[in-house]
Amino acid sequence: MTPADWTTVALAPVTAATAVIAWLAWRTAKAVRRDQSASETRRRHREMRPTLDVTIEHPNGHEIGILSIKLTGPREVERYDRIQVRIRDDKERPPPRTGSNVTVEKQNAQVWGPFRFRHGVDGAREDGRVAEQGGKAVTDRWLFSLDRTTAPEWYGGGDPEWRRTYDGTPLRLRVAISRAGSMPWVELLEVPTAVGGKLMA
Repeated sequence: MTPADWTTVALAPVTAATAVIAWLAWRTAKAVRRDQSASETRRRHREMRPTLDVTIEHPNGHEIGILSIKLTGPREVERYDRIQVRIRDDKERPPPRTGSNVTVEKQNAQVWGPFRFRHGVDGAREDGRVAEQGGKAVTDRWLFSLDRTTAPEWYGGGDPEWRRTYDGTPLRLRVAISRAGSMPWVELLEVPTAVGGKLMA
């Protein structure tokens, strides 16, 4: 072998090591940029979280209500694209007793709380539990019609006992607001149902 060949052989490990170091540096820099980008995305998502003024109004007595969700901010965001509101049950319930005439499907279909959405109005589904509407600008509000819930046929004590249980209890909600290009923002709320009840979120 010529001296040049020996030089090439001697430098080969150094060249390989340099390549490995360069690759590791590139991979580290790429991971740092990815983490920085993810951190910035999370920060922007927090800054863009909608602030809400949530109330239940009773314009015609206590049997019906209007759920009002007003967008009060942030001012940096002009508009959000969609809202989905789900009424949450007052608590988790064990499965029905074996042999009873109550099925899991019937139990899950019942809205366990003071109000349900009015079917076919304001984007409400047939089950009265979920309602969806399109976008609103900041300072605008979504309105949802509410009806009093009634006791299921198997409920002990019927409607009178149902009313005693749920009159004056808060309406528990899951509110998801979305905007193109962002993950939805989700709030779990308990809104007072008494006249004048109001919640800031």
